[in-house]
Amino acid sequence: MRAAELHQILRIWGFLCIFLLFQTGSVLEVIAPFRHIARKGFNILIPCTFHVDKFPAHPKLFAIEWDYYGRRILTYDNGVNTTDPRFSLNSTTAPWGVASLSVSNTQVSDGGRYTCTVTYGTEQQETQIILEIQAPPQITIPNKVVSENKTSVLRASITGFYPQDLDVKWLRDGEILPGVTVNKSQRDPDGTHSTTSTVTIVPTKENRNQSFSIRLQHESLSVPLQEDFQLIYGVAPFITIIYEPFYVNKEQPLMCRVWGYYPESIAVSWLVSGSHVEASEIKRINSSALESSYQFLPTAESQGMEISCVVEHQALTQPLVQTLKVQLTGGSLLKLLGCNYPLHGQCCKGIGGIKCNYSKLIPQSHIWAFVGSFVIVALFICILCRLIN
Repeated sequence: MRAAELHQILRIWGFLCIFLLFQTGSVLEVIAPFRHIARKGFNILIPCTFHVDKFPAHPKLFAIEWDYYGRRILTYDNGVNTTDPRFSLNSTTAPWGVASLSVSNTQVSDGGRYTCTVTYGTEQQETQIILEIQAPPQITIPNKVVSENKTSVLRASITGFYPQDLDVKWLRDGEILPGVTVNKSQRDPDGTHSTTSTVTIVPTKENRNQSFSIRLQHESLSVPLQEDFQLIYGVAPFITIIYEPFYVNKEQPLMCRVWGYYPESIAVSWLVSGSHVEASEIKRINSSALESSYQFLPTAESQGMEISCVVEHQALTQPLVQTLKVQLTGGSLLKLLGCNYPLHGQCCKGIGGIKCNYSKLIPQSHIWAFVGSFVIVALFICILCRLIN
């Protein structure tokens, strides 16, 4: 074949190929950003568009596929099929070159590598998009109560942020405070992070009118997040337990009196041998005083038992605890010491004392001796009872 003839044939094939490309729309270009940032909890679009020679594209000539780390999550081929109802694609705008993936209620776990693939005629193109999820932090300062001229710790709870990196500063009237601590963040079930930050101060009288702040810088924030507050100067409570002598099987109220505190919010609880028990009554006297009562029934086994009143208040760095030890009185103690003898009369019997029946000397006569907790006297009287009987 001569060179001129070969050249003519190649020209014809070239024109034919160009004609077919335009006829089938194979002049295809897929466009998407490499990186897309979205806010957790929002409905978003992961952008992907395509260009062909003519719009709208014939629905039988094109298809769209979305993959997440190589796993197919959505297809469009004259209709939408998806593996998760949170994923969708607008079938109305798809023939006009919009292949964007819609994701509802975006979560941290949705972040990662997506692939948008468009097929048109005989040609196919794909592009990858990295979806980055961000979640802004939230600040909670649970306690702003301090005591004047006493070391106090300001604490903030910082929750719901993603990614993990976070910068925390504490300020007083705009000046950065030293000694700030930020605990290692925890990963929460929703994928976000949480942490606590503290700063130690010694509040003075001059600080009463000053403004304190905590300031956060995070990738999700266009400007730092700052919460301003003023200190509340509190007063720690006083505590005492009021009670009477303990007798076996005689119920009595124990009263925990708490007073002199500010602010008004306070929590009072009871512990018996380290276990929580319910108060029988709580009576608020005024905004800075209350009484909490607990009904206690001693038994022989109660000797030495510890009963505590526990007070929690914002002006306290740790709970205030008042503890008393049960000391059984009189006949209750003798019973513990084993003074129940099988005699003709009755010895060491009674509540709060000793009852002896002198049946050999004076029938039906009784004598009561109250001995309290003096063990030697109790034993002596018990032995005397035995000799007489």
